[in-house]
Parts: sequence; structure tokens; C-alpha cells
Amino acid sequence: MTNIDLTPEPDEIVQAEEEPLYDRHPILVSVCGPTEVRELPAVRAGYFTAQGVSSSVAVRLLPFEPRRKSAVIIPATQDIWVSGSQAGAQMGASASVRVPVGMQFQVAHLDEVWACSAAETTTDISAVSNFWSE
Repeated sequence: MTNIDLTPEPDEIVQAEEEPLYDRHPILVSVCGPTEVRELPAVRAGYFTAQGVSSSVAVRLLPFEPRRKSAVIIPATQDIWVSGSQAGAQMGASASVRVPVGMQFQVAHLDEVWACSAAETTTDISAVSNFWSE
């Protein structure tokens, strides 16, 4: 019976592709039946809290980042408006999504994310990002 290590070390996961020695062409593959897939873990995390965010000026919580695997945004004391642009967040319901206080808003894209308070009082907004690479 073959022993398979299902918990590889980070160095085993992050691989650099070598330059091909000859022309390689894609080969079409078809899988019949079940196959095992496994999500790769993030290699680094980033943390950020914007303090005193008002309803009139949105802050950029997440920049455009090709290395970002995912992120979570958490409003601390007030509901927030979240959008892909500063103007969108400041426009409220017509161009953004409302995230209730304390709810974890999941981000699974690479684009910028902007936010502002949904109330007249300020709030703190935290963001945790996970990255595929350094």
C-alpha cells in the first residue's frame, strides 16, 4: 500500500515552472469519474483597519492585487456600504452593497474595494487579506 502525504510543506506547494526545453502544446484531457482536487493554502496574510470612516468619504480597504487569494471585511460599529469604487461606496444603495455591523463580508476577486459608513456616525472597518504569493 502506498502512503500519500496529504499535508505537504509550503515549499512543496509553491512551485516555479522551468523554461521548456522544447515546444510544448496543450493536451486535451478528459476525466471520467471522480477526481480529487485540493485548494492550495495562502502563503501570506495582510491586516488593515481603517479608523473613523465617515459616510461622506469612502476609504480604499483593498487595492487591486493580482496575488490576493481572498479577503474578509468586517465593519466594527456601524453598517457600511461596499463598492468597487470610491464614488460607488459614497452613493450608497444605488451603487454598492450594505454590510451589517459585525458581519464578515467575503471578497474573492482581485479588484479594489472601497467602503464608507452607512450611518452619519463614523465606524472602524477591518480587512484581512490572504495572498497566493509574496
